[in-house]
Amino acid sequence: MNNEILSEINTNSSKLISDVTFPRITIITPSYNQGHFIEETIRSVVTQDYPNLEYIIIDGGSRDNTVEIIQQYEKFITYWVSEPDNGQTHAINKGLAKATGEIIAYLNSDDYYLPGTFFKVAEYFRQFPDTDLLNGRCRYVNEQGKKIGDQFGNIEKLEEILDLWGVWWRKRQFVQPEVFWSRKATEKVGFFKEELNYVMDYDYWCRILQVNGIVGKIDAELTCFRFTSTQKSNHSIKVAEELLGVVQPLLWNKSLKISLIKRLLLQGNWLYQSIFLKEVENSVIQRHSQVIRWVKLFLILMRYPQLIFASSFYKRVYQIFMCKFS
Repeated sequence: MNNEILSEINTNSSKLISDVTFPRITIITPSYNQGHFIEETIRSVVTQDYPNLEYIIIDGGSRDNTVEIIQQYEKFITYWVSEPDNGQTHAINKGLAKATGEIIAYLNSDDYYLPGTFFKVAEYFRQFPDTDLLNGRCRYVNEQGKKIGDQFGNIEKLEEILDLWGVWWRKRQFVQPEVFWSRKATEKVGFFKEELNYVMDYDYWCRILQVNGIVGKIDAELTCFRFTSTQKSNHSIKVAEELLGVVQPLLWNKSLKISLIKRLLLQGNWLYQSIFLKEVENSVIQRHSQVIRWVKLFLILMRYPQLIFASSFYKRVYQIFMCKFS
């Protein structure tokens, strides 16, 4: 860290006096071998000029220059550790176990906050203290930090976040770094599920909404999500499979407050993507005749009648029908 950067942080920090009127914000950064990005991440947190900040970094025993960078900033970090862990979700939970903030978020070590974010978030929670989950606009950037797009999540209800087909995959989703949540939400839903590798954040938001969490949003860019060639979210097929695995038991959980027609629609979409398409693929691989395909289609529909609520199912049946008689 050069002297100019250190001087900037010291100057900003000297202006700050802990003020109990500012709610404590806890930021957790899970990290592993991101030395080429983590300094920008750390600086985006510690230069916010926010007077009641708790910053926790949980590094998984990085072998690059990550630890050296963290050490340069450790006077501005509440707690940090570098030791082997069980992956990103485990690291987040280790940080969450130490968090004391009224407002909590986690920021991966290749993403970063924009100036003024914490004050905007704190002011929103001050005006709307019943808020459990808050999102703002997220700026998409490339590896060099150049803007390549943006996203503004638009979800308020449980049945919306469970709708992968009409909401989540239709550009209404939350992007993880732009989400903050209340401590009382964590007290209700607990820690992140460590068995999830890709969508532990999605699962967490679902669980907050399951306990009637109130969602708020700020129409302003708060964070930057960096697209890199090595990030886990590039594994789109595995991400989709894990998402489907998370929503499946929820869609069949009759105790959840979802309207019947919405439940049937979502069940139909799930069955179409997870069952029907795989059966179609299997028939193609085995080169089944058209007769066998129609028989299998009938048997699947008898077993899973909710398929009739999936619009994609009708389109696929129409394609099969036209193929047979064209």
